[in-house]
Amino acid sequence: MAYTFKGGVWPDDHKYTKNIPIEEIAPVAKVSVSLSQHVGIMCKPVVKVGEQVRVGQMIGDVPGGLGCPVHASVSGTVVQIEEVTAQRGGTSYNIVIENDGQNMLDDTVQPFGKKLSEATSEEIIAAVRSAGITGMGAAAFPAYAKLAAAAGRADTLIVNCIESEPFACASHRLVLENPAAIIHGLKIIMVALGIQRAWIAVEGIQKEERAALQSLIGDAKLIEIKKVTSKYPAGSEKQLVYALTKKEIPGGRTPLDVGIVVFNAQTCAAVYEALAKGMPLVRRIVTVDGDCIQTPKNLLVPIGTPISDLIECCGGLCAQPKKIICGGPMMGQAQWDADAPINKTTAAVLVLSEYFDYESKLPPVCIRCGRCVRACPMKLMPLKIASAIEIGRVDEAAAFGATDCIECGTCSYICPGGVPVTQLAVRAKMAVLEQRRNDARHEG
Repeated sequence: MAYTFKGGVWPDDHKYTKNIPIEEIAPVAKVSVSLSQHVGIMCKPVVKVGEQVRVGQMIGDVPGGLGCPVHASVSGTVVQIEEVTAQRGGTSYNIVIENDGQNMLDDTVQPFGKKLSEATSEEIIAAVRSAGITGMGAAAFPAYAKLAAAAGRADTLIVNCIESEPFACASHRLVLENPAAIIHGLKIIMVALGIQRAWIAVEGIQKEERAALQSLIGDAKLIEIKKVTSKYPAGSEKQLVYALTKKEIPGGRTPLDVGIVVFNAQTCAAVYEALAKGMPLVRRIVTVDGDCIQTPKNLLVPIGTPISDLIECCGGLCAQPKKIICGGPMMGQAQWDADAPINKTTAAVLVLSEYFDYESKLPPVCIRCGRCVRACPMKLMPLKIASAIEIGRVDEAAAFGATDCIECGTCSYICPGGVPVTQLAVRAKMAVLEQRRNDARHEG
């Protein structure tokens, strides 16, 4: 029997690349590495235009506060440090590197110098920070900061192998093709935190994934595989924790408040690569799919690769695109530039025609059916939040729990009246947070 949670939806999965092995992309001409790929402070460049760089060399770092360094994903010449509009709006900066095709490794790319049994938690966490590892799901929270916060507080590690977003198959292929990297990364995290129990969460329908992981775990008692129901958003941290433990995490709290720390499968593999090989997070697996893609693929690509290069590697376009999305169709970000670069959290690039444009020609209208309430995995009343913000009642939106919205998109997906509930809920969330910041400044 699979573990489950309340709410959620069952969108068509469109997992067309689930049986397509990971393919390494051909060398690209340029990469554009964002200095803001994580929660926290944007990096500052530590290289200059005209400078030669190598793979794994740090090119941007955060001098203080929460943040994550970034590294060169190809070897070559820094040709530009450009100001850009970030995916979620606002200004960011990218370091553009012209690829020399040599793929030369930097001298700093060296394995962790100690046996794990002899290393301190602080040393392992420092190595994870130096590697620039962020959560490779959607949150992009610096992995070292999560580890530091979990030390002495968490007694259970959950490795999240669930990929409930339609189309995305990056984690699925990683589990099938390199499960050892996930298991080794899991063990490193367990050692760093002194944890004696780990659960690997896998969707109930993924028999091959469970078999691949179980073959490596064997009879180990400290690591268990847990089957989770195959519905969306099963991969969300709070829903996953509730499914496995039946413990609810209150608004403003994290899994650490119930003694649990959650890491994505690709994040675990990145931790292993960092300590075993000394390789920073400079590449990731990306599913490239959609009805406009000639040959959908799962690609291993350098961070900063332009979307257009991924499309070209997949044989180009076979139909006129209406929308390009980085991420899945439920939570992904629509792109206005086909040359926008992928970053550490880009699990998928979808190129979709108007066939996938579900916008109704009729004006959106709430029919008070309550479907969004039943579907909301956070047990909110999305229609109330949306209605409040439409008439400018920020305090009312806050009272209905707008800041607890996880932006999963289930309310918009399930709405028969075509109301953009998720967008309104996100707008309400931002308005509430901005009001609280203003109140704090006035009080200060």
